[in-house]
Amino acid sequence: MREIAAAAKGHWGYDAALVRSWAASLDLSPGRLSGAEAFVADADGRAIGWAEVLPPEDGACVLEHLWVEPARIGAGIGSQLFRHAAGRARRLGATAMEWEAEPNALGFYARLGGRRLRTAMSEWGRELTIMGVVLVPS
Repeated sequence: MREIAAAAKGHWGYDAALVRSWAASLDLSPGRLSGAEAFVADADGRAIGWAEVLPPEDGACVLEHLWVEPARIGAGIGSQLFRHAAGRARRLGATAMEWEAEPNALGFYARLGGRRLRTAMSEWGRELTIMGVVLVPS
């Protein structure tokens, strides 16, 4: 999962050393966050993308990660992972899902119904857009 995240982040032209350092710092240990759920997309038994959703707080789940290997960007994998995460958040009782949006993915998230909520500073000192969707009960 870390390799997919690093490849996807690096796809946008960020400094390779910075991306490697960021990816190495990702805590992907099983007990990291109680109730967090990760979903993996695979092709021919090989992981090609993944997403993670955190349990609801104050009615909203956080989409903590959504990464797709660069060769698969644009093939619908990210959309499937996003919809799966939103469905899972809904089943967990959330009425909304929010996430920090990679600046290069703003259009992707907007096409999936994401709306700008606010901004926050990233660990790299960049202003990121916090996006969200309302989760309609099914």
